[in-house]
Amino acid sequence: MNSLLKSGDSVSVRTYSSSLIVLMIWAAGFGSFICAPLSAQVSPTNSPLYYKESIFTDSKGNALVYHMMIPEELRIDRKYPLVLVLHGRGGKAVAADILAQPEMRKKFPCFVIAPSSGKKAIWARPKIMKNAERILQIGLQERMPEVLELIEGLIKNSPIDRSRIYVTGTSLGGFGSFGAIASKPELFAAAVPLCGGWEPSGAANFSKVPLWIFHGESDPIVPVERSREMVRALKAAGSPVKYTEFAKTGHNILRKTYGKEDLWEWIFDQRKASATDVDPMQKWMEFMTPGPEHQALMKRVGKWNIDIQTWMNPDSPPQKNVLKCEYKPVLGNRYLSQQIMPMDFNGMPFEAHGFIGFDTIKNIYVSSWIDTFGTGIATGTGTRTEKVITWTWIQTDPATGTSSATRAVEELISDDEFKFTIYMTLPDGSEFINMTQHARRSPGND
Repeated sequence: MNSLLKSGDSVSVRTYSSSLIVLMIWAAGFGSFICAPLSAQVSPTNSPLYYKESIFTDSKGNALVYHMMIPEELRIDRKYPLVLVLHGRGGKAVAADILAQPEMRKKFPCFVIAPSSGKKAIWARPKIMKNAERILQIGLQERMPEVLELIEGLIKNSPIDRSRIYVTGTSLGGFGSFGAIASKPELFAAAVPLCGGWEPSGAANFSKVPLWIFHGESDPIVPVERSREMVRALKAAGSPVKYTEFAKTGHNILRKTYGKEDLWEWIFDQRKASATDVDPMQKWMEFMTPGPEHQALMKRVGKWNIDIQTWMNPDSPPQKNVLKCEYKPVLGNRYLSQQIMPMDFNGMPFEAHGFIGFDTIKNIYVSSWIDTFGTGIATGTGTRTEKVITWTWIQTDPATGTSSATRAVEELISDDEFKFTIYMTLPDGSEFINMTQHARRSPGND
């Protein structure tokens, strides 16, 4: 494989022409971008006529200097990948210069962002890491929040393909590449950290992001074990990680890594799954299959006695009744049928039926209710926290003809006991308890 970058190579000079005009229009629309140089910063790229220097001010007022290259030819009918290149302590982003080579611009048209951290900052810092003091100095500003906010703004204001956003960097930038994924794993389609590392205990955060990690065996600055232990942890977490270690090589592996043509082929082949990538049949099968929530509902199957107290208004004494109820599984344990046996309820004949289920797509409990006290159907949805399900019921008031929401709280005491409390809302917005139900499994379940 021929190297893409050789010692002494220079990048040819071109102008932006119409592409620069488009970029400046985007920058003007994004408010926080100011196209002005910052002399105190060192440019991370050696390709100044490809990269425009700008300043981004985030929502907290922090300024971030960055250099951006846009695709050579922009088409309004397509979107382009974005590569985030994080420089090391030396200040140079070699990957950005490689992507600016004419043949690379033609083969891999993309946006490239090369931010400048500044001398008293780092990209990101794991909370715990042994033997990393030379790289992760305590008290230095972390720049990753500004970088991520910059990217989100660019996505909204430019033709960037959200499914193809990549990050790479070396040394300090290698740590930063891990930090970018740890901060927002859903944003990146792939990462290529060089001579970096991270907290192995956080490997699960990277498990769904393809990584290709590089390190030199004899690195005197960042020990190679930093990458080795991350690779071990990532593989244990099920990550699709690739690892390349250069034998008898120190810290400077930039040319050996970024000069690999197959590396860039691999990077630009990666993309985040989108709605169009989803297998509809698989999703329908998942939707059709009962889960743990349904198994929990089925524990209620059987006969129950329910003590009920009803208050028509806050100041009235409660009316007391005892209901007999039976729960049965329906449609292959996907739903739970509830039947209130015929009885006298406050001097009136009463009977009711209900259905309870769990919607695996919406991740909520669902229910419906019909009874002899009306001709409509009440519907409810619920969310569970520990042993409490909070329900919202929608029903129509026959006096006004309007639909309103009623809150109910279900306390799951055990497999043989639960409490159900219904709250009514007064005209002033306050609540009072309208009904309490104390359900106990029938002795002998008969």
